[in-house]
Amino acid sequence: MKLPYTEVAFDEKGAYVAREQLGELDQMLADKRPTDVIVMTHGWNNTEGQARALYERLTESIVAVRPRVDGARDRRFAVVGVLWPSIQWAEAESSGAGAGVADDLAVLEADIALRIEDPGIRSRLLALAPRLEGSSAAQEEFVEVLREALPAASKGEDSAGFDALKEAPAAEVLDAARGGGALDAAPAAAGGAASIDPAGLAPLGAGGGAGFLDSIVGAARNLVNVTTYYTMKERSGVVGRKGIADLLERIHAEAADARLHLVGHSFGGRAVTAATVATSAPISSLSLLQAAYSHFGMAKGWDGADRNGLFAKAPATVRGPIIITHTRNDKAVGLAYPIASRLARQIGVGLGDANDPYGGIGRNGALKTPGGVSGTLLDVGGTYDFADHDVWSLNADTFVSGHGDVTGKQVAYAVLSAVMST
Repeated sequence: MKLPYTEVAFDEKGAYVAREQLGELDQMLADKRPTDVIVMTHGWNNTEGQARALYERLTESIVAVRPRVDGARDRRFAVVGVLWPSIQWAEAESSGAGAGVADDLAVLEADIALRIEDPGIRSRLLALAPRLEGSSAAQEEFVEVLREALPAASKGEDSAGFDALKEAPAAEVLDAARGGGALDAAPAAAGGAASIDPAGLAPLGAGGGAGFLDSIVGAARNLVNVTTYYTMKERSGVVGRKGIADLLERIHAEAADARLHLVGHSFGGRAVTAATVATSAPISSLSLLQAAYSHFGMAKGWDGADRNGLFAKAPATVRGPIIITHTRNDKAVGLAYPIASRLARQIGVGLGDANDPYGGIGRNGALKTPGGVSGTLLDVGGTYDFADHDVWSLNADTFVSGHGDVTGKQVAYAVLSAVMST
């Protein structure tokens, strides 16, 4: 690392994995006496090595653009890398139809092996996978077993229909995953099970983009990815509000004069936003890089009435600016994220864009959010007009090519400009 660096790991419940890392953190703060501590949190990266590589590349870019940001040479920066047990998300580009049933089955089995953590559930799903094409009984059992891997609940403005996803008849869930319908959040009748919205979900492909597969094996793969989504969504929130929030308070206690800055990628964006509203430590800036949560996550009255986003308090909590990179090039957030939510409830609008109630902030920026400002991710040397409590949605179509492309110099320049604006 080209800046002073240490890391802190959390388990899925937000507890410290190795408390000796806290001693290393305290030592770095005492030795380096930073004016600014940047806490970075990964998202979809599946290994600690991938997370460290992300932090290293972004840190290198920050150092490279440092001479171009007024006052940055005079500040002493330190970086804390957060590690947490994330599960890799299947990019939407890899979700298209394969060359045949055998190829699709091999991809499904690889997805199960990689993304289903419970060994018992994993082995049962792998045993069922080869039978899916020819057995309705195997199909329904596959859905029932997969449901065991879902979290107990899902909170937030994008969670309508989560209970339906867990409780609707398995055949209807598979039909929704194939593009034949969508699960309605409302019960079919008083006391009855949730059912498919008869409006249906038009099969993607004819103008709808890639994402749903029209085979049973493809539908099963979509459902595995949806399970990953809900697991990551809940876990990142727990890690943020319990683990990272406590970490920030510890840093503030040890280095009270240092400004605290949060940077989160993908579901790491959800984690640092959850930490922001949970911690008592002062947060000077928040940078969300292709974050994977609802574009209404920080909104007020997003439903046209009185419903607020889960993180509606964040803009007032952060002392400086919040910046958000978003792009139509992000297929994971732009398609896979709303697909995961809309499996549970179909609304007849464009999939994933700003008109989709289940669109992602990494695709569309922050919508209906107090202090919201629409801007563009600038090249190095451009002028940002960031101000305290602003929420800047920076269209990154020009410089960000996809979900994981968040370590370039233009992104680093925006992050460092936000840091220096406080």
